[in-house]
Amino acid sequence: MGSARPLLRHLVAGAVLWHALAIVVDATPDTSAGLKRSAWKEATVQAEFKDWAAMFGVPEPKLEDQLWTFAVGWNNVRSELIGPFHRYLSWAHSTQSWQMFVAPHTTPSRLQIQERVAGAPAGERGEGTEADWTTIFEERDPQHAWMASAFGVERMRASVFRWSWPTFEGAWKKACDGLAKRRFLESATTGVRCRFWQAATPSPEQVLDGTAPGGAWVRALVVERPE
Repeated sequence: MGSARPLLRHLVAGAVLWHALAIVVDATPDTSAGLKRSAWKEATVQAEFKDWAAMFGVPEPKLEDQLWTFAVGWNNVRSELIGPFHRYLSWAHSTQSWQMFVAPHTTPSRLQIQERVAGAPAGERGEGTEADWTTIFEERDPQHAWMASAFGVERMRASVFRWSWPTFEGAWKKACDGLAKRRFLESATTGVRCRFWQAATPSPEQVLDGTAPGGAWVRALVVERPE
């Protein structure tokens, strides 16, 4: 019995050390979610590059290329380090699902869902005029509140945020298809349009003098009612 206690202590110490190492390695910054150059072209990311390039006195394209090379290299090293711990972290439910916040989102997007008005000609994306559509939902607009309670759920808000990024193009298309199918059950409309209004966050000075920067509709999708 006496000889078993030292062995037990060593086993416990080894388990604690293994767990600590797994947590430390998993806590290192994970760049994998950001390794898509198309996402780096978003206005928010480009604004960050512009600020940091000015601070370091280097051209923006050079800084972006250097950061990409570093991020890819770091991700490769991290993948090798965390490999032995994958199964344990999953078994222990100790994985870290959240990525690090890299910068404030200075060009936020606002979701809008529209349906084609009666009598408007059906067509593919890009056809028709604004008069052919009527808004049924728009974020933070009580006058257009179709499915507002569902869109207000925390997990749904997180999804809506992701849909506005090119990285989640597939999820955005599936979401618009699903929303359109839901609307077709409730309305006789022939088409549904999903899109985002994207505009830079105004500075305090711009808010005070009423010169907030303009925005644009982006990532528009049109789903036609099946015949």
